[in-house]
Order: sequence, then structure tokens, then C-alpha cells
Amino acid sequence: MQTTTPRDKQTPIKPAPGPRRLLPTAMLICMEAILLLIGATLPLYGLWFTTSSLNDLFPWLLQPTQLLFPDKLLNPTLLHAPHTSPPPLVPGWQETGILFALFAVQFLIYAAAVRYLPRLIKLRYIVLALLLFGLTCTLFPAVTSPDLYSYIAYARIGVVYGLNPLTTVPHAISHDLVYQYIYWVDQPSAYGPVWDFLSCALQWLIGIFGTNQLAPMVLALRLLGLVAHLCSTLLIWSIAGHLHSSRGAISTPLRLQATLAFAWNPLLLFEACVNAHNDTVVFLFVLLALWFLVRTQASLRTILIVTALLALGTCLKANLVLLLPGFLLYLWMQRESIRAGISLLCRVLLLYGGIILALYAPFWQQGRLLVVLQVNPGTNRNINTLADFLTRLYNSAAHLFGAPIAPESGSPAENLLRLLSLALFLACYALLCWQPLRGKYRLTTPLDLIRWMALAWFVYMLFGSPWFWPWYTVAFFGFAALLEATNGFAWQLRHPLQRLRLPQAARLFSFSLLSLYCLYTWSPYATFLPGLTDFRWAFLRGLWVWLVPLLVLALHSSPNRTTILTEAG
Repeated sequence: MQTTTPRDKQTPIKPAPGPRRLLPTAMLICMEAILLLIGATLPLYGLWFTTSSLNDLFPWLLQPTQLLFPDKLLNPTLLHAPHTSPPPLVPGWQETGILFALFAVQFLIYAAAVRYLPRLIKLRYIVLALLLFGLTCTLFPAVTSPDLYSYIAYARIGVVYGLNPLTTVPHAISHDLVYQYIYWVDQPSAYGPVWDFLSCALQWLIGIFGTNQLAPMVLALRLLGLVAHLCSTLLIWSIAGHLHSSRGAISTPLRLQATLAFAWNPLLLFEACVNAHNDTVVFLFVLLALWFLVRTQASLRTILIVTALLALGTCLKANLVLLLPGFLLYLWMQRESIRAGISLLCRVLLLYGGIILALYAPFWQQGRLLVVLQVNPGTNRNINTLADFLTRLYNSAAHLFGAPIAPESGSPAENLLRLLSLALFLACYALLCWQPLRGKYRLTTPLDLIRWMALAWFVYMLFGSPWFWPWYTVAFFGFAALLEATNGFAWQLRHPLQRLRLPQAARLFSFSLLSLYCLYTWSPYATFLPGLTDFRWAFLRGLWVWLVPLLVLALHSSPNRTTILTEAG
């Protein structure tokens, strides 16, 4: 058991002497400035990103780009023109380099803020800064992922056309103004009824003022992401406080550091307020469940509330079901007897399954709801993973030895490596579920449960989702923040990741994920590596995402096998 020292006790944060008082203001200005520069860079034609349509409402949003880059072309979609031809490669590489440099500077500012600000600030500073950064991001004139337009399309399918968004493909509304921005035109909504209810409710409210513009809905979804990220930040602060109290010690600087690390995380800000991915809203349901779990005793009422929140989150995005076994194991460890434990688990499973069935039932449509499993690329493709990198490398090497050029998707190597990746995930996940049952890792406290969830989600990202995107990591960074806030990375040596200094590696992981968008600009995709005629620079994406943080984890392994690693401050 970890012991506490007087230094761990809560003490008031004294005002910083001299120039250090100016550091929070300086950091805020630097972060805001770099956000403005990134927002001004995204519309450049060489980056090949898509308009956010907000310049229809606010034409002045393009003025910073025109002032900073007067000689460069803007993306044609900003003026509602199609991509007539790809941008030139050389200017495109230059603009990609500019974007990467801005992401790198942003990461350095963020890392410095997390390192030096916690003893100089209060929660109010984090919240106000987050609001400023979030509102800045909501006004970016471009997006790096077209998923936002898919959300709008499904909402318009439900509200404007009165069709079932879980079974209707966007191609059915090819005459709609949103259609030109959708990438997956032959796929019904892969999200659950809770997300369709939220997005349709926003579309209905926006529709009061007309449906002939997309910009209001884009802004509404981005603001929803900002609100969700802000609420998650406050919940992390609150949950960390309850976890500290249960352990008899409160470290205010450590709690502030973890909350700041989550709130200012450039990747989370980008995905919540620029691309407006619904993973930010999904994780809000998880945090609400944990908040109920840590603030009161585990009564039947609390357990049922937690179960309902997890079910609602699963009905927003199905991959959240991976956290349910950990919750069930936690409840099993709290049992007074085997009979009582079985009875409780049956109630939980009935409530969880009942909520899901009740919410999906109106969208069933004689089984057409299941068609999404056949057309969803997440069920048969590799991307942004080590399996993706190895697939592309093998196909390119095979072509050098006379094999025909492999297809972009569905090659034998892709199918095999996808199966291997899923097999590794199932083995690791089964081990995670089996260890508590055999007493190797007991889920006796909410902090134990959070550790389990963090590791389970990491294994899912690494192996269980061969179709992987940066926004899938929102839950992982939230769990990491809770562990950092409570010194929860101090795992005993017999547990996984025992000797690793995770906070720094997690922050570097967020940089590799955000900078992944630089490999999705046009020039890396259109340029091949020397010596590999079928291997594009963009195919390094899986290696870039995972190699950097894994190397950092290995380098930070402690050589001392007899001690417990403390939190990396």
C-alpha cells in the first residue's frame, strides 16, 4: 500500500513571486497564438483538407490565411468549388512542413504549460482558458476529417427527409447540399440511437432557421464538442478529488496538473472543437458513470445508475461495451456472497441489455439495421496501425519481386494481418479479464477499475481496432488523466506496464496522433518512397503513430525491479 507524507497533504498554493506570476498569462497567449496560426494554415490548397463552411457565415475567417500566405492558393471547397485537380507537390510539401512545425510548437507549449503551471494556477484559469481555446477552434475555416459532414447527413436524413438514419445511406439524398462533402456515401450511420437523437435534435433546432445552409449545424456540433470537453474536464477534477479523499490525501498541484493535461491536450481540443467527433460525447457518459461510482457508496441505486449511463454510452458508440466486463468484475469483487454476486450481475446485465434493446428497437426495420456491419470499413480494413504499415510494406516488397500491384484494400496481406491483430487483442483482453478472477489483480476500488479500463482501452487501440483513428483515443487520455491526478500510475511490479513512466509517454502519444494529419495531406499520399514503387509516404502513418510512444515507454523503463514507480511529475 502506498504511504503518504506531509507533502501529499493539501496545502494552499502560494502566489508565485516576481515574474513567475506572468507565466500563466504568457502561456495562455502563446497557446492562443499557435491555435490562430494553425487555423490560418488549414485552408491552404496544398494541404487538401475540406472546408468547414463557416466562412459562409463569417467571411472574415479567411482573412488571416490571406494575410499570412498572400501568394498561396486556398482550398477550392472554401468557395464551394469541387477539387478540380490535386495541388502541386512541391508547394504541398512546404505547406505540410509548416503544419507539422506548428503542431510541434503547439506540443512544446502544451508540455511546458503542464510542467510549470500547476503550482501557479487554479481550476478557474483552466476552465476560462479552455473556453477561449475551444471557441477559437470552433471557428476554424477547415476540417481535417469529413466525419462531421456524415453526422450532418444522418441528421438531415432523419429530420429533413423523415428516414431511418441507421438504415438509410447518404446516397439516398444525393441531391442534398451536404452530399458533396461526404466520404462514406454508401454506409448507413454506424453510430447508435443516442447519437442520432442528439444530432437530430440539433438539426431540428437549427432547421427552425432554414435548412439551406450547413454552417449553422457545423457550428452547433463543434459547440457540442466544446461543451462535452469542458464537462469532462470538470468531471475529471471532481473524480480525482473524490479518489484522493478516499485515500486520505489530496495533492492539489498534481490534481491541477492532470486536469490541465486533459483540458489543454491539443489532440482532444482538435477532435472536440474542430472535427467535432462524437467520441468526446461518448467519454462524457463514461465519466458521469465513474463520478457516481466514486462519490457515493456502491449501493444498488448507484450501481443501476452507472449501468444505465454505460448503456447510453454504448448506444452512442458500440465499442464502449469493452468497458463493461471491467465493471462486472469490479462488482463481483464487492460481493458479500456468491449468490448475492450472481443476483447483482444478472440485474446489471438485464438493465444494460434492456436499455440497448429498447433504444435500438425503433430502428430495427426487419433486420436492415445489421447491414452496417457489412459495409462499415471498420469491420474489414486496416488503417493507421502497425498492421496497416506491415501490410503496405509487404505488398510493396512483393511487387519489387514481380508480384502484381496489390489493391488499396482487401489484399491477402491486409486480411491476414487484420486477423492476427484481432487474435492478439482477444488474447490480451481475455488475460485482462481472467487475472482479476484468479486473484492476480483485484478490482476492489474505483481506482483499480480505472486502471483496468485504461489498459483495456490501450490494448483495444493497439490491437483490437485495426481500423484506427486519432479520435478513438479520447477515452484513453481521460483515464490517463485520472490516473495521473491520483498518482495511479504507481502499479505494483506484477502488473502490466509496471515500470513505465506513462504521463510523458501519453502526452507524446497525443502529438504523434495529431501530427498524423500531416501524412493525410496530398503530397505524402502522392509521393512514393525511393526504392519502393508502391509505398507512399502516407503509408508510414501506422509506424509514426505507434513507434514513437512505444519507444518512449521502453526508454523510460526503470532498471530497478524492486521498487514501485511513482508518478512522473
